[in-house]
Amino acid sequence: MTSIQKKNALKKKIFLTAILIVVFGCMTAIAFGETYMALMFCRIGIYTIAVSGLDILFGYTGQISFGHAAFFAVGSYTSAYFSINMGWNPIFTMLIGVVFSMIVGAVIAIPATKLVKHFLSLLTIAFGQLVYTFANSTRPITGGASGLKDIPSISIFNFSFDTYAKSFIFIFILAVLLTIVKQNIVKSRTGRAFLAIRENTQAAYSSGINVRVYKTMAFVISAAYAGLAGGLYAHLINFISPDTFSSTQSTLFMTILLFGGMANLAGPLVGSVVLLTIKEFLQSFSTYQMMVYAVLILIVLFLLPNGISGECKVLFRKLLGKYKSCLLYTSPSPRD
Repeated sequence: MTSIQKKNALKKKIFLTAILIVVFGCMTAIAFGETYMALMFCRIGIYTIAVSGLDILFGYTGQISFGHAAFFAVGSYTSAYFSINMGWNPIFTMLIGVVFSMIVGAVIAIPATKLVKHFLSLLTIAFGQLVYTFANSTRPITGGASGLKDIPSISIFNFSFDTYAKSFIFIFILAVLLTIVKQNIVKSRTGRAFLAIRENTQAAYSSGINVRVYKTMAFVISAAYAGLAGGLYAHLINFISPDTFSSTQSTLFMTILLFGGMANLAGPLVGSVVLLTIKEFLQSFSTYQMMVYAVLILIVLFLLPNGISGECKVLFRKLLGKYKSCLLYTSPSPRD
């Protein structure tokens, strides 16, 4: 089989998998209807999109970010503001939110691409806190501590996604499409450059890769994913406030990525399902949420360095290898 045939076969598999996932999503939405579980599935889809962007930045490029909720906030507030005050269609305002998030991502990348490790961490924490303070203090734009309410639901051609079941189908399809886009990015020349930078920045620079340009690209793509997720969140809940975009949210995004598995397509989804389920059980113990996230991060670092999906992948390969070895060992020898 030639390389072109292999690529075509892979595309067919991805296409068929995407169709099956979408069909499953639609059936799930119909089954749960307008229930709290449907809202949970919507949030899982939104967080999967946001964390997929963080995975491109941190998992594939190696640029740590503890202020990812800031991009989430920019997309959310931008879309909410224009849809409320201008009366524009939420689809259009979400696109504006994505553009704004990308611009902010490009701006923050200017100093960020010059920093590494803990210095970069401090910058992203400061950036997240800056956006949080801005949301709290600029009441005419963000509504201040009271937030923005009566945010319109998403509508396409006069069809409104005004229920959780309808919203879930839209979010689910979007999450699948963006995962496919992410797959194409990481398998492209750009993705290979990201991985080279993550593994060894100096070696990547010596091989002719423009490190600052590709780091900036990672920030912009990551911000676009988070901004879109923020817009979806605003039009799903119909209300946003600064508390939604605090440092706790950024920590949750990072914990989801580490727990699910970095540089792994299934990682953001697996992490979102597990962590949001845990978060629901912690509703009565909100004071201890940060402590629980810290404990989970330590568990991942010491016991699950590849995350849940990564460890499952490693285990599957080991079992497959043993199965093949057994087949070779038990196969009858050819007769003379």
